[in-house]
Amino acid sequence: MHWYTLHLNIRAQLRLFKSAFGEYYAHIAVLTAIGFLSGILEGVGINALIPLFSFITEDDGDNSIVTRTIREIFYFVGVDFTIKYLLIFIAAVFIVKAVILFIGSYIQLRIVQDYTKKMRADLFKKFLYARWSFLLRQKIGHMEKMLSTEVKSVAALLGSVSTLILLTTGLLMYLLVAVNISFSITTIALCTGIIVMVIFQPLVFKTRDVSRATAAQSRENAHFINENVLGIKTVKALTAVASMVTEAECRFEKLRKLGIKLTILNSIFSSFFQPFSIIFILFLFSFSYKTGDFSLPAFAAIIYLIQRIFSNIQNFYMHIQGIFKELPYLEHVTECQEEARRNEEKDIGSNPFVFERALSFKNVSFGYQNHSTTIANISFDIRRNSFVGLIGPSGGGKTTIVDLALRLFEPDAGTIELDGVPVSDIDLTRYRKNIAYVSQDIHLINDTILQNIRFFDDSITDDAIVNAAKQAQIYDTIQAIPQRFNTIVGERGIHFSAGQRQRIVIARALARNPKILILDEATSALDNESEIKIQKTIENLKGKVSVLVIAHRLGTVMNCDVLFVLNNGKVIERGEPKELLKDKNSYFFKMYTMRG
Repeated sequence: MHWYTLHLNIRAQLRLFKSAFGEYYAHIAVLTAIGFLSGILEGVGINALIPLFSFITEDDGDNSIVTRTIREIFYFVGVDFTIKYLLIFIAAVFIVKAVILFIGSYIQLRIVQDYTKKMRADLFKKFLYARWSFLLRQKIGHMEKMLSTEVKSVAALLGSVSTLILLTTGLLMYLLVAVNISFSITTIALCTGIIVMVIFQPLVFKTRDVSRATAAQSRENAHFINENVLGIKTVKALTAVASMVTEAECRFEKLRKLGIKLTILNSIFSSFFQPFSIIFILFLFSFSYKTGDFSLPAFAAIIYLIQRIFSNIQNFYMHIQGIFKELPYLEHVTECQEEARRNEEKDIGSNPFVFERALSFKNVSFGYQNHSTTIANISFDIRRNSFVGLIGPSGGGKTTIVDLALRLFEPDAGTIELDGVPVSDIDLTRYRKNIAYVSQDIHLINDTILQNIRFFDDSITDDAIVNAAKQAQIYDTIQAIPQRFNTIVGERGIHFSAGQRQRIVIARALARNPKILILDEATSALDNESEIKIQKTIENLKGKVSVLVIAHRLGTVMNCDVLFVLNNGKVIERGEPKELLKDKNSYFFKMYTMRG
């Protein structure tokens, strides 16, 4: 049963290798050829040592088939068979072999680096193009860990596979040459090496299991670190540093213990095999000497070959162990890659973005996975160049409406239409290029103000950036800074106040000249001065662009054309703010009164 399970595991792993490294078959074939050629050259060089020793010792080894063959080669090319030319021949063979091995190493390096670059780019691309529901399930730090460390480990596995091919082909050639000198000794050495590898085979699978635990612990540590570094201000304010350090030390201790186990497992075989090979060579000497057919030149060559065979067997085992050590990373990376592929954001639409009348929600219902319905049978319009406000208690469904408008989710029921065309029929890229989104969670990169407003869209000109900054009421602030638009904003915009950061983000949205601007709680964390400036920005946009504002602060939506009040996933009130205030029983009136 154990061997049947082992057989199934090997087949599954071979399929995994084929899936991951299939495009490198041609390169691997070249490495195989290089391995054979290198082995042949070393075999020729080693065989040439026999007549060399014969010259020195005047042993009768010069009558062996090896010596006769090399002598005939010299005579065939018209070179005297002397010790001088034999030394030149041996040196030339090993130099050519070294050059060929260098070429093989270069090819192997190119394969590994090419794979690393392609895999990182492919994973990053697949994650960014994945559905929003898939991205929401990802833990902070896991993707960074996978791209920076795990892909590197998978590349190391590919390198081990390439090296294993070179070792295997080299080992075969050593065996062929050794068999030519002494069949019996070569057979004994090979069988002994195989038996030793079988004995130590359980260590390989133990290495894989410990490596799998190490990989999982490393990912959890990365998540723990990233999660708490992002909230370090809260950690310090709540004096939770000491407790967090203790927790971190426990996690690092687990990783340390796993690292020790892995190191011990990796060193057991080599620690045993090196003295074993010396003892075996001494045994061979005794065996060969007592047979009576002892030739010092031939024995010296066979000992060198046996040493090389054992060295290759040791390296072969170590790389097999290395492959199983990195195998959990390949399994995880491949699994994530496949999961991201299955969750690719579908774009079946091809129609252009045409917005002349309204973006309409028609009887739309939606619920997140494993949760009850978030919004139920909602209908409303965002008319062209109108200012629409959306308010309501937390959990009422406001942000869900934004996610649906951005096409991050599809409705469970009902339709969202743009001028009567279902938004799912509109090209997704064109659709999102015409809708700008500003979140309450400010996202700024550690770059200049200019690059934060441009934000990876090189089609946006410097003039457009300046105009957007003016519209967002941040231009004067930028001009008062020595470096102006070339000022570095710092990590997450730390060099600027919350209000300034928010206005930079609004400028980013406006620089794209959107048809619809969505502000999701964009003023919730701002001071009164910053809120007034953003309100002024919104007022200036009236009649020029459709604006959807989600707000807790009622002052932001007091001048909107139409206000929708959401509660428990339903629109409970709608109308102009001034009209809603006339109804003293309305939710809006109660909220307005509480504010006062």
